[in-house]
Amino acid sequence: MTNERIPAQHQIIAVAVIVLVTLGVYYGSLSGEFVYDDNRQIAQNPLIQERSLYGTAVVSDVWAFKSSGEITASNYWRPTFTLWSIANNELFGIEPFGWRVSNLAIHIAAAVAAFYLLLLLGIPLMPAAVFATVFAVHPAQVESVAWISGAPSTLAGLFLMLSLVFAICSARESKGKYYLAIAVGTFLLAVGARESVVVCLPLFWLIYATNGLTDFSELKTRTKAAIYPIGLFTAAAVAFLIVRSVILGGVALPVENAPSLAEAILTAPTIFLFYLKQIFYPSIIGPNYGIRAISEIGMMSFAVPAALSAAILSFAISFARSSPRALFGLGLFILPLLPAFYIPAFRPEELVHDRYLYISILGLCIMFASMIYDRFAASMQGINFKAAFTIACFIAFLLAFRSLVYSEVWRSDEALWRHAVIVDANSATNWLQLGAALEANGKDALSEFERAVAIRPEPLALNGRARARIARNDPANAIADAERVIALPNANINAYMLFQAYEALALALQNAGRLPEAEQRLTEARDRLPIYRAALTEKIAVVLYQQGQKAEALRELESAREAAAAEMIPSSKLVFLRLGMLYAELGRRDEARRDVQRFLQATSKDRSPIMRGYRAEAENLLRSLN
Repeated sequence: MTNERIPAQHQIIAVAVIVLVTLGVYYGSLSGEFVYDDNRQIAQNPLIQERSLYGTAVVSDVWAFKSSGEITASNYWRPTFTLWSIANNELFGIEPFGWRVSNLAIHIAAAVAAFYLLLLLGIPLMPAAVFATVFAVHPAQVESVAWISGAPSTLAGLFLMLSLVFAICSARESKGKYYLAIAVGTFLLAVGARESVVVCLPLFWLIYATNGLTDFSELKTRTKAAIYPIGLFTAAAVAFLIVRSVILGGVALPVENAPSLAEAILTAPTIFLFYLKQIFYPSIIGPNYGIRAISEIGMMSFAVPAALSAAILSFAISFARSSPRALFGLGLFILPLLPAFYIPAFRPEELVHDRYLYISILGLCIMFASMIYDRFAASMQGINFKAAFTIACFIAFLLAFRSLVYSEVWRSDEALWRHAVIVDANSATNWLQLGAALEANGKDALSEFERAVAIRPEPLALNGRARARIARNDPANAIADAERVIALPNANINAYMLFQAYEALALALQNAGRLPEAEQRLTEARDRLPIYRAALTEKIAVVLYQQGQKAEALRELESAREAAAAEMIPSSKLVFLRLGMLYAELGRRDEARRDVQRFLQATSKDRSPIMRGYRAEAENLLRSLN
């Protein structure tokens, strides 16, 4: 049965129900703030905020703004996500409400596309609507939908589903070349949102090789018909990966303290069971979980999970062999999830995330639909069908309620990380993020950073504790924390974390009255981190000024003017404010006015508490100059 046999008004009613239910679940999250990566990836990202940089943004990785854009800062070249971000910036600026609405709209569109995909696969109207609703309101989707930076998942899901829909249409239509072109284009958009979608290529082979088949008896004779369309999809994927490799300068950057390949193999069964549990029983849900890499073979750590995983997969494969539709559902469940098992690409405390299930949930829905309608359709008539449908609706309601409650957690950083430390109290990441959220709200966060360092003394936690100790007027211990980070070789630490360590060290030395030493260490930092030349020069100039060396401070600032315009981190723009202050002090009012205005223009979209304070100072200075 296909959607062509279903009256259009019935389809419209079903779509309206899906849209309204999904909107009801996520409506409360729309008034939330920027959270977690949103604060930097959106609110402090000049690449997507300045029109002159849009071209650079599209051909850079999504974290390139952490430097001058001249080096690769992450493994993520995602042009679809970048273009979506640019469009949102044009429409909403840096108001989180508009961004949240945009991401929810993408998710609702994905749910509607899932509904039509189910219809095309022969699922009747009412069950298709229920399964599409389950996909839309499942608690594992909250991370992708209520978190703006989770949009790569929703975008990839929408465009992959559209691609599959158009691929099915092209396989069934005698003049399907236009559908095929759209299918290839939307597939590229999906890969451009999340590069791991390339592993879904076998789904397209299945569509073209099994078109019109109810079993696999004629599969060999139909494979030749799939060669041309699959060749197009493969060529598009290969072209994307080549361009990605050129832009990133390689296949992937190494991840600090990442698990080994052997640990990935030993941990795979545990990860597989975790994701199944999250789908079928999402009782505990959060941004991070207590799954850690397994380094040794043990009965409960490896053998039992491996045996259970093998049994489940054997059953699933056995059932999938019953029909092309069931195999398609299994493929849509397994393939998008495969990259999540390569844990050497993840930080040690972030091996699993709900967002990796975004597409896979629909795959399981298709498998269950196939199980019902391939094997039990004859017996599911009358009262049996009504009972099954009622149970399915009740399950969808329970999932929707769980998502409604959990989506509230994603409204603010503090709420998110307070929840996270409940879900996994042994995560240094969770505690340091909670500390950062409290710090941003002007609260003492030393105890949270202490917990993080006690669990794992990584640079981010040490930097956080150093800042908290500075706030408590404890420069000696703050210096010790910063020195631990600075002692790491460049190859073992992220450049921006190293910059933050030098920043904390200099501030602690200043508070301790050790100004010459602060100047010396900042100069050392500038030599070691040339990509942050302007930001570090501004700090050197401040120390020089505090020592009464105003002429030297002015020379330093003037020498960094060009670098300040190029560097993208907010503190680089302080060069212009400091120049304005010095020029004003020297009576050079026109030059002072020029640089203060340049500072205000360069930071106009930065709403961080620290920058708001600097902007207020700049505005007061500008008023005095006019």
